[in-house]
Amino acid sequence: MNSIFKKSIELNDKIEKFLDTISNSLLLFEKFIKAYLTNDFITAEEVFERIAYLETEADNLETDIKTTLYKFMLLPDARADVLSLVKSLDNIIDAAEAITKDFLIQKPCFPEPLHKELLDLTTNTLKSADNLLLATRAFFSEAHLVSSYINHINFYEHEADILEEKVNRIIFAGNHCTELAEKLQLKDFVNEIASISDEAENIGEKLTIFAIKREI
Repeated sequence: MNSIFKKSIELNDKIEKFLDTISNSLLLFEKFIKAYLTNDFITAEEVFERIAYLETEADNLETDIKTTLYKFMLLPDARADVLSLVKSLDNIIDAAEAITKDFLIQKPCFPEPLHKELLDLTTNTLKSADNLLLATRAFFSEAHLVSSYINHINFYEHEADILEEKVNRIIFAGNHCTELAEKLQLKDFVNEIASISDEAENIGEKLTIFAIKREI
């Protein structure tokens, strides 16, 4: 990250830790979904607590980064871009915590025939978010690589969209659920999982502009 943060090792370390924290939350999110679908609710509760802890840590790091940016980053325009990016990235881990909490509170019952598609959706939406983190790391050190990762973000987001529609069609067309309220509940959870990739795509668009500004 030296190319944008000059000699600020402190700022470099905080940004790296912030990105690692989000990455870990995504790994735990996938673990949570797998545990939940196998009715391993003890593990699901434990994983949720770990995600909640990481979310708090990410919030603290976000605050530290903002303070440190004003100490070490002299260009106001670049500082504003980094602040906006960090704030947006925090939405990813916020979503991971909110979705897992909703699962534990509402306890939706996903029929077994939907499990594979739901796991595939989770995998693709998280791959989109993972590539966002790669794009972010590239932005700070090798901005010319950002566009490649952005392409991956968009690819997996599109795959997630396809799976989101597929799962929702199965929910409403099949006989796995009989009550409309139950179908609507499952649809909401499917949409929540897919929303992570939507958020990654939105942040990716913003990051593309920031990267272009860096290369001008």
